Amino acid sequence: MTRFDTLSASTRDAWTGTCDRLCLPPENARRLVSELMLTLEGTSGKHPQRPRGYTDLPAAFHAHVSAFAHSEPAGQAPGLLDLLLLELIRQFERRFTQAALPESLLPYYLENLDRMLQRTTQSPQWARSSRDDIFLKDLGILRMWLIPCASHLVYRHSGVPRSLVLRQAPGNLMRALVYFGLRSHGFAPFLENHVHPAMLSHFNPEGRQRCYALVAELLQRWPESRGLMGISWYYDPAVRTISPHLAYLRDEPERGGALFLPAGSGPDAIAGATATSDTRRRLHEQGRYTPTRYLMAWSRTALMNAHGV
Repeated sequence: MTRFDTLSASTRDAWTGTCDRLCLPPENARRLVSELMLTLEGTSGKHPQRPRGYTDLPAAFHAHVSAFAHSEPAGQAPGLLDLLLLELIRQFERRFTQAALPESLLPYYLENLDRMLQRTTQSPQWARSSRDDIFLKDLGILRMWLIPCASHLVYRHSGVPRSLVLRQAPGNLMRALVYFGLRSHGFAPFLENHVHPAMLSHFNPEGRQRCYALVAELLQRWPESRGLMGISWYYDPAVRTISPHLAYLRDEPERGGALFLPAGSGPDAIAGATATSDTRRRLHEQGRYTPTRYLMAWSRTALMNAHGV
């Protein structure tokens, strides 16, 4: 039995269990998911326009999920979202082949698929709505819009916000214009990395190194990509002093020629920086640390050279 045969059998079992939990006959479940897929991808099986990001789903999709939630017993919407993900897992082999992604990514895809299958049987209330961030990231993985690269997810069709660059102080502005003009040769398209809470077992120096190696493979395959970018509080140079175990997140790309620009603070930055650290939380409460997001932009040439590609 191949790994895809095993995946197929597990998916069938999860589908049956979810239908039983929802008291939905299988044929009704198939109809509901088919209708939901049409709102998501249209009759051609493709999104009519390239999404601006993994959260950019058609309004008709959210409306369909909401209508189901209001017409069924309370708390049943997560079951419909489970069924949608299970249908996409069933299609995984075909979608992965069509996406022409490197085989080196397959272990990380299968890790995430196994996790999703486990959740359908163990956590019936895992998602609050179709706008839940965990659901949106898992949906992005299955649609091949988000690529699991060990420690991070990568979105292919992103770009550096010009507004962020233009509001920099004069010195940073000149550095940025030189970098995007002479190093990356443009602001878009960039690969963009995102943290997925479900992938934190790889969120360490070794996992990040593996992520960069996989990104280098993707950049080799997609020559139009300008490089890798991300915006996060953990690129703040203050983190190197406050949480030295996280210094690698900025140090590695900085040594490899990446550009960093301040991107401001705000509730999201504060919540992210203080959620898992008593030290950062205490320093923030004392007014001694303001979590600040930084843009990291690493040109394709510099990143690929740093990782021997």
